[in-house]
Amino acid sequence: MREFARAVARMDAEPNRRCFRAKTITFVLTYRCNLSCAYCYQKDVRKNTNLSSMSEEFVDEFFGRHLRNLLPGEREEDLDFTLYGGEPLLPGNRGAIERILHYARRGGNAVSTVTNAVMLPQMLDLIGPDKGKINNVQVTLDGGKMFHDGQRVSPSGGPTFEQTILAIREVMKAGANAIIRIHLHPDSLESARALVEYLEREKILGHDKVKAYFWSTEDVHHEVLSRREYELFLKLFHRVALKQDSPPTAHFAFLKQVMALQAAGRRPVRRHCDICVTGLHCVVDPLGDLYECIDDAGHQDRRRGTLAGGEVQYFKLGKDHEKPHLSDKPECLRCSVALFCGGGCINRLKAQSGSSPESFCRQVKEFVGLTLKSCFLLGKNASSVAERKMSLREMIV
Repeated sequence: MREFARAVARMDAEPNRRCFRAKTITFVLTYRCNLSCAYCYQKDVRKNTNLSSMSEEFVDEFFGRHLRNLLPGEREEDLDFTLYGGEPLLPGNRGAIERILHYARRGGNAVSTVTNAVMLPQMLDLIGPDKGKINNVQVTLDGGKMFHDGQRVSPSGGPTFEQTILAIREVMKAGANAIIRIHLHPDSLESARALVEYLEREKILGHDKVKAYFWSTEDVHHEVLSRREYELFLKLFHRVALKQDSPPTAHFAFLKQVMALQAAGRRPVRRHCDICVTGLHCVVDPLGDLYECIDDAGHQDRRRGTLAGGEVQYFKLGKDHEKPHLSDKPECLRCSVALFCGGGCINRLKAQSGSSPESFCRQVKEFVGLTLKSCFLLGKNASSVAERKMSLREMIV
């Protein structure tokens, strides 16, 4: 395992390696936001960063001049685009969004957005399954209405739950895919259960255009939760898997890649975090600064490059921000999910005030284990859909 990890590290360090190897380009359209969520990780960024919005002219210059230099050898039609913020669907971002969609229509690129959905009704004409539309819309729910409305609020403290549900319904009507990120708070798993029950009653969960996944804001694993809470967590996980016929986790896509590594000529691409599941990213913000991770965006000391001055200029990260690798972490080499997490996310570990790195590791391992179990129970071991669902149903009764 140690030799394998070192070999991957050597391949990543090849002299001819491009600074960016991306399948997804994330456009941070602005760092502005119209909400004031209790746990927002971008609060400090908004205090210290220019709050301008990406211009139409910048988008045109990016696609016309910089893209081929930034990602030499990558075909434009093979890329996916993500609209991010701040809040990407603010009215002031519409011009830049329309230009990005113009290029997506030309190349047939899939376009996604991560949004709080408050302003989504004003952008409905840009959402749909067709080329040149926003095809995938991710929104976040923090639990049932009461708990959510205490967490995700307007600057004046106003509620947002009903607006988010309305937006999900509009996305479904438009024929686009709605992805619901359900936040798990260790002290509010009952609220998560209430939310799942609500989504089932409203015929949102289980709809063919809707997928949900769980994301924990803090430590959620068997050594932190009480036995009752942990059993509730397990039942919720498998209940949603049963309803939508796929595990409710962001880990699923990358785990499929890991399990396919037995194919000839394949090697693992290191992952430093458990959110980078759709391929390596190139993140570009309104200032023209370039990052590899969305969590780094806005922190200029973590830039990998910039487009300021009209050319791509690359930077070397300082030692404080260098990403870890398995070959640098002997304590990871015996771990059964080492190839998945690649040694852990430096940003997530730094952000865990009051928590130990081991807590983060256990949480990742917990989600990976649950995902694999759901895959198994939904997969080849059952000869029919009815048998697959019976296997999972037995676990949640």
